Amino acid sequence: MPTKNMTQVKLYKRRWIFLFGIFLLQFCAGQSFASYGQINWFYVQFFNATPAQVDWITNARNISAIFIVFPLALLIFKDKVGLKELVLLISGSATIGFLFVTLSLINRSLFALIVLGQLVCGLADTLCLALPATFAVLWFPENQVGSAIALNTLGMYFGTEVAYVLPSYLVTPSNHTLLKGEVLSLNALAAGQSNLRYMYGALLAMCAAVTTLFAIFLTDKPPTPPTYAQELKNNEVKVQRSTMDFLVQTKNLFTIPSYTLITVALGIVFQLELIENMFMSEIIAEIHISHNVAPSTLSGYIMCMVGVGAILGISIGGKVVDRCKKYKLLALCTTASLFISTVGMAISALCRNTPGIYVSNALYGFFTGFSLVILFEMVTQLTYPIDETLVNTLMTPIHTMIGLLMGVVARVMFQHWRSIGVLAFQCACVLLGVLLLFLVSSRNRRLEVGDQNGTIAKQENAETPLLNSQQ
Repeated sequence: MPTKNMTQVKLYKRRWIFLFGIFLLQFCAGQSFASYGQINWFYVQFFNATPAQVDWITNARNISAIFIVFPLALLIFKDKVGLKELVLLISGSATIGFLFVTLSLINRSLFALIVLGQLVCGLADTLCLALPATFAVLWFPENQVGSAIALNTLGMYFGTEVAYVLPSYLVTPSNHTLLKGEVLSLNALAAGQSNLRYMYGALLAMCAAVTTLFAIFLTDKPPTPPTYAQELKNNEVKVQRSTMDFLVQTKNLFTIPSYTLITVALGIVFQLELIENMFMSEIIAEIHISHNVAPSTLSGYIMCMVGVGAILGISIGGKVVDRCKKYKLLALCTTASLFISTVGMAISALCRNTPGIYVSNALYGFFTGFSLVILFEMVTQLTYPIDETLVNTLMTPIHTMIGLLMGVVARVMFQHWRSIGVLAFQCACVLLGVLLLFLVSSRNRRLEVGDQNGTIAKQENAETPLLNSQQ
């Protein structure tokens, strides 16, 4: 006979529909992240801009969240913004951002509008970082959290896969034109302009549909929590919290050394692909790897290997995290492997070894995806019982600033030392991430509410403060 406590947790089938909606938002975030760098040359000619100016179409997405996240976190702390409001902010921002991007392609003088669109999309993209772990722990049981995070994060990589290949096909009239360094004709520019407008219009429609879905059906949390850990938190007496309380809580959060270290390491791992995205086609052109295909097209193929590897890494990582709780060991192994694959990418590129570039990029993507799942789960483990939404939201300005700094420094490295400068900078960033993770605590603080067979534990067992206290 089930006990009274057994009726206090429940799983809802609609969590999968919400998960799919967030998957689509992540897909759109991947598009806004990766659909510009491969065709940098097109925007240079279309908007009559310099490569450094066009960089800001990608870099702009890393600016807006720096200014909005702190006041947003304050509203979350005061229970003025829950999961639903956060999701609607993300989906609404993505809708408005893609509207601006689509409108910017009406006329060649609207370069400022596409940057503005990316500023707004960037708010959605960076806040999407808070969704995988936050949504998973609120709606899924312990033995599905890793898989939910993985499926959630996969959307971004599916989006980047499409973004790496599709735009170059939409705007490239012929390989001959690009390989000879010729300027595109007005007809070719107009054709690319029209095709890109249709692509971003489709993304605009997708974001609008998802926004409508969440506005009607999504709630901040399930009516009945999925785990006893969430039930205990829900039953805590709610007190009115002031701005001073928020500042103290934020101070306490960032004085957890492991939280700060893992946030910086996660930001490096997550944002490192930005350098690949921005400079891959320029590196290919500069070191003359491509001979029979346009650099943008070849870079798209290579970057697709990153996406394929990441999808596999996230999928496998989710299953591993569900079963293995030695997060620090897993994080160190995967990020060390990520460093090795990044060095392999640099060596292969400098040696003009195309098969080596493909293989090393696939491994780079695999270990990036694997690492992300582990690091997102580690953050919620190390900061329990602080609210997951607040924890993950406060990470985003750090990620954003890291990405912005990496993009700017990489352009400086390319201008002064060309390809070898960018490749060396990538390797140094990953190595820094590995070193930071060595200093992270290995303790798991979040409540464990299931046994090894996946059954729900009794409430008294769920109150164990540390996982390793049972070992």
